[in-house]
Amino acid sequence: MANTRIGSLAAAQKCREAAAVADLIDGAERAGCRAQADQYLSSCLSRLGDNAAAAIAACSSARAARASGSRTNLVTALCVCGQVANKAPGEMASAERESREQERRSGSSSYGGLDLSQEGRVSLPTNPAGLVRLCLAYHEAAVALCDEALAAAGGRGSPAAAYEELVPTLRVEARARCCLGDCLDGMGEERQRSLELLRQAVMLWRQVLRTATPGRDTGTAQLMLADQLSTLGAVLKAGGSEQMVEAGACMREALALGEGLGNVILTVKLLAY
Repeated sequence: MANTRIGSLAAAQKCREAAAVADLIDGAERAGCRAQADQYLSSCLSRLGDNAAAAIAACSSARAARASGSRTNLVTALCVCGQVANKAPGEMASAERESREQERRSGSSSYGGLDLSQEGRVSLPTNPAGLVRLCLAYHEAAVALCDEALAAAGGRGSPAAAYEELVPTLRVEARARCCLGDCLDGMGEERQRSLELLRQAVMLWRQVLRTATPGRDTGTAQLMLADQLSTLGAVLKAGGSEQMVEAGACMREALALGEGLGNVILTVKLLAY
């Protein structure tokens, strides 16, 4: 545990350094680099249990992502905001209020032309029941951006150029759909939609694997597919006997992938189900 914390502290410091470097970059790349640095910083701080700082970094990432005009950056930033909100909704709401106030004071609304109406930014919850659902608003917004992009591109069967220009990378889209599926399942809501989102995430990771460059990219994609399969399998298993066949198939495939990669942690996790 001590080594893990030391590693997270070191990673957080590197992310802060990356954010400082990003601010020195001229031109259009500046906002995109800052968005990515703050995304990683938020994740590191969340692992360290510094939820207030993680929420501030997540909001900073979202502001930079809007300024960058990158749909991929914005979808990822919203997923990060949603994950922090799931863990610490009060801290996330406070950070979001401060972020909006910074935007108001600066008089800037450089959002890259993206539709903010899909981000749930009209009002922030103040009561406990509303705060619990804040994470859902962020994840819904991320998936809505993916769906809008797909519709604008003409669907997944559209020409590659149009698809790549408008739709976030398959990895980012898979993350968005899995996060929303997990969130709905955790709240005990819309079970069928949750399952469909998780199945979509699995499908997207299979597509990533089909197009990945052999080597490190393939290994990462296999690991993510195994993780998504295990998540889907667990949700299916909780649904009762009617879905046990599909649940078992998901778990067996995930276990085979985990063992093939030599990932002991994932293998132990799957065997515990």
